Amino acid sequence: MSVQARLLDLLRSLVAELNLAVVIVTHDLAVARLLSHRVMVMKGGRVIETGLTDQVLDDPREPYTQLLVSSILPP
Repeated sequence: MSVQARLLDLLRSLVAELNLAVVIVTHDLAVARLLSHRVMVMKGGRVIETGLTDQVLDDPREPYTQLLVSSILPP
């Protein structure tokens, strides 16, 4: 198992066991999908889209979010 995968598993278990709220800043949308319930997409330092992770990543409203999702996540 990779170091990243082990770290993500540890983080998920700590959040669940200790009932923590965690803010994750990432460019990796797969990590965002795995770890978060809600996501905020930023462009130029401003929030352009926010919502439930699956909703934003599966059906993005903003053109910039659509571009991110289509260029990073497999169909």
